[in-house]
Amino acid sequence: MQSLAPRRTGSVLTSTLGRAGVVAIAMLIIASDGSADPSVVATEYLGPFTGEGAQLHPDNVQPIRAEYFGTDLGFSYTHEGRIHFLFGDTTASEPYAPIEASTGGDYDDAFGAVDSAEWSDARRITRQNIPLIKLGQNSGTSEVAAINPGHPMALGQTPIGGFSNGEREFGLFNIGKPRGCRVDDDCGEGLTCDTILGFMGRPYTEWSGLTLACRDGAPGCSNDTMQDDAGKSVPQSGLCVDETSSIGADPVSHLLTTTALQVLIGLRDKQDPRRYVDTRYWLTSKFVNVAARTVQDFAPERPRAEQDYRPASGSGDRRRVFLWSRPSFIGVGARGRNMALYFAYVDMPEGEGYVWQPQYFTGSRDDIPTFSTDQRAAVPLDLDSSVAGVQTIEPHDVVNQLSVAWVAPLKKWVMFYGGGMSRLPTATLAKCGVLEVFTGPECVSVDVGNGAVRMRSADNPWGPWSPPQDVIVGGDPARGAIEQYAPGGALHHSQCVAPTCAPHLDSPHYSADEYGFFYAANIIEEWITPAPGGVDIVWNASTWDPYRVVLLRTRLKE
Repeated sequence: MQSLAPRRTGSVLTSTLGRAGVVAIAMLIIASDGSADPSVVATEYLGPFTGEGAQLHPDNVQPIRAEYFGTDLGFSYTHEGRIHFLFGDTTASEPYAPIEASTGGDYDDAFGAVDSAEWSDARRITRQNIPLIKLGQNSGTSEVAAINPGHPMALGQTPIGGFSNGEREFGLFNIGKPRGCRVDDDCGEGLTCDTILGFMGRPYTEWSGLTLACRDGAPGCSNDTMQDDAGKSVPQSGLCVDETSSIGADPVSHLLTTTALQVLIGLRDKQDPRRYVDTRYWLTSKFVNVAARTVQDFAPERPRAEQDYRPASGSGDRRRVFLWSRPSFIGVGARGRNMALYFAYVDMPEGEGYVWQPQYFTGSRDDIPTFSTDQRAAVPLDLDSSVAGVQTIEPHDVVNQLSVAWVAPLKKWVMFYGGGMSRLPTATLAKCGVLEVFTGPECVSVDVGNGAVRMRSADNPWGPWSPPQDVIVGGDPARGAIEQYAPGGALHHSQCVAPTCAPHLDSPHYSADEYGFFYAANIIEEWITPAPGGVDIVWNASTWDPYRVVLLRTRLKE
């Protein structure tokens, strides 16, 4: 329930108000907006949605069975009567094999859809009746079709969201590439050039492979970052950064820096659903880990009661795409690298020649937000509506991907995020295993927590957001086969040996003691259903082991 502390409205209530006065004001605020923060009642694990243990769609079985084993992510949106899902790194077999061998494995992100009319009533979804996703499949072959946004999309380069304007579809892709520079003007986007930064791995001009920022002079760090028109290295060049990003802290980390990375936006080809064309490049630090939702009618200057936050449909010159993001997926709070939450919006793109100009949230007063096209001016959102007048920060290091949706029966924005992370050492990641991929050597300072997917809610998309609540707890693998590691749970644990335990993925990249964790929570907007005293939300999440996407249902109480 909502605290009786007053909400922050841009001015701090002074200590001259007595306790009774503060409570009275708080009660007036609660009465005026008519809603308290919803609470989690329970979450049910429904079962595998796609991947191991999930049934293939009949069209992926006949006339040619798709070579398909597992995938992750699964960000959703509706277009032309279907709920579309954009998946991440997808495998054709248990020991990793590319889904599109015909393109040499340069593309490994899959897509699929569910018929909206067939599944218009989410109450029909049960453990025994889970919707079948029709995967894209290359005609006349066993290949699962792979997304191609005009650049190679190898391991780790994935979709991060999609949306529809009613006529055309758009995708957002994380390609993880910085931009080289000599001076600030080389960066654009309001960013600055940090010439003490070099790179490790592949040059940023090569779209495949990792490009990591590093400080000049570090072992293996090249300080000739930029290349001229002839492809020659430019001495003493650096990388574009946003020094105001919450991830920044000294010393410079190979992975957790204010270095801006390219996010690609593409328009889906009408004839070939694998391809995205007319691409835009968004160089950003604060919006690397972004979630997108459309709204029908939003004007910043209007009061909340006059905004139409329903998913966009039809036409309208105030249709927008809302964007929430964090600067990475894992933070290190102990070292000052915080995963702050940011907000922006863009006007609804119309089609070929569309404009992508984010308007970044810079603060609010009396619930009227202000925005700027300068991303350095973007400020962190307030993440604790129970603390009056205090700018709060994210207390959890593991935020993973996030999903935000307007829940009309509650008149609230609801956000799911978080999950867990494996820190088992491997041959190539001897310090912290997979966690090291995201945080480098600072992984030893990460607080992994209890592996929970968490929820926050807010009246306005910029907050203030309610304190986090656990939606579902994955569990602490050190405590054994309990919670979602127990029989019937979604996550694998080596100590769970019953027939109903989640299976183990046989992969050379996994430890023999590998365990699963939740990530990439995705609220399926179309499957939000009123329920007695609240609402049911059907959502999907990825599990590391087994490597698949699962379906869940959460009951929220008003």
